[in-house]
Amino acid sequence: MPASSAALPPLIDVHMHYGRLYLHDEPQGLTPEALLKFMDDFGIERAALLPIESPEEAHFYVTTEYAVEIARRHPDRFIPFCNVDPRIGSPDNADLIRGRLAEHKEQGCRGYGEAMTGLWVDDERLQRVYEACGELSIPIIFHFDSYRNRDDKGLPRFEKMLRKFPDTIFVGHGQHFWAEISGDVTEEEFGTYPERPVAPGGAVPRLMEQCPNLYADLSAGSAFNGLTRDPEFGFGFLEKWQDRLMFATDICVTRHLPTEPRIIGYLRSALQSGRIDEAAAARICRENAVRVFDLDA
Repeated sequence: MPASSAALPPLIDVHMHYGRLYLHDEPQGLTPEALLKFMDDFGIERAALLPIESPEEAHFYVTTEYAVEIARRHPDRFIPFCNVDPRIGSPDNADLIRGRLAEHKEQGCRGYGEAMTGLWVDDERLQRVYEACGELSIPIIFHFDSYRNRDDKGLPRFEKMLRKFPDTIFVGHGQHFWAEISGDVTEEEFGTYPERPVAPGGAVPRLMEQCPNLYADLSAGSAFNGLTRDPEFGFGFLEKWQDRLMFATDICVTRHLPTEPRIIGYLRSALQSGRIDEAAAARICRENAVRVFDLDA
């Protein structure tokens, strides 16, 4: 494709946090006002707010109710997501999980996540979440690393979940997920950022081919590393899966706010160098989010 001087369209961020997540962050954490300034500074029109409601996720809980409250105060800027720990209540908690999720959907929540529990990805309690999200048409932002949503090399447990719950949209994210773009990933790399070129046979490209309910968000160092460790592979991945990739930042601490997220510069460069065209940029930057999370265009 020829080079272009086009700018990125207004962005929809499908993975942003709020409140105080970590002990080492400022006491006020990510306030709505600070997030709005960050969004205005870097061309982000709207952002999904992802709650923290499982103990393995972060150092503090940040509730779904707070996401709903912020979104009600700024309905044109913030999109509330919901989060329900799959271990709540009694062992037989399927009705409880579904009831909570149905209530949150009525409150305006458009997605579930960030799914980030310290369980195996095919744990039966998580499967109750997957089933309910499929029934209620709530896509899941899904984190993988060596501790949260654990899986084996090649993501075999996750593959079974993708096939068992075909009506549930899973949006992959995290170190283990992005490490699996390469066929030579090792178990020691499930929580890291491999730097060598991508080897053929990766689980993620294969599952993207075979499972139409698998999407990915482009947030954090994990996605940036996955796309840039092998530039030709990364640009080709953007082009091929432009209908199933979504812009995101995973902003989670206040020190990240003054600096433009690297993924914005990467997408801008891909567009202006002609590695993706304007239609692909529009899909990745906003249109896929509108479609998948049923947003107003």
